[in-house]
Amino acid sequence: MHKEIKLPSKRNNVFRIVEDEGTYILKKFESQENYTREKEVLGILKKAGLNVPSIIKAEDNHLYLEDLGQVTFLDWYEKEEKNNSLDYSMIYKLCAWLKDFYSAVFEFYEKQFILYDVNFRNFILKDNKVYGIDFEQVRSGHINEDAGKLAAFALTYDPPMTGWKNNFRNIFIEIFAEKLNIERERIIEEEVKELKAMEKRRSFKYKGGGE
Repeated sequence: MHKEIKLPSKRNNVFRIVEDEGTYILKKFESQENYTREKEVLGILKKAGLNVPSIIKAEDNHLYLEDLGQVTFLDWYEKEEKNNSLDYSMIYKLCAWLKDFYSAVFEFYEKQFILYDVNFRNFILKDNKVYGIDFEQVRSGHINEDAGKLAAFALTYDPPMTGWKNNFRNIFIEIFAEKLNIERERIIEEEVKELKAMEKRRSFKYKGGGE
């Protein structure tokens, strides 16, 4: 048996390959540069002991990756809102993963690198652990940029700007500011930038303000 299931991706062709022996992810990169960066960063993170997919094979701008399953951090997030509950431990796990990521890439590149292209779909939950995926856009930057973008996404997943989402966002910013040792105000500045950028791309109206 051989079955290819196309997965959502803005930049590349990504498939879940199902065979008799099991499944794996095939990522076909449009850009040589992105392929090289993702392969490099995955190697750095794996060596540092982070939860990331293993590379099974890499050739011709194609990565064959361990299949971590289909449950994303966004799936968890939407389920928590639906149940009107909030498991703080999962926010701490995400934060801990990111802290380890920033440490590993800083040590390798000798300056601060960030995910840059970051949202809740880029984290997989497996065995109650957070795994990071998608590293082709990793570049130099400030940690508060990633934190601000995540806060903005937290507010704007459908339906946007609910009371539950606002509460999550406030808790999220407090935890990230403390654990990543970044100023709350800097996170909010980046959040506002991202919300204004989203306003141009999407159909919701950003009213401004915030805390």
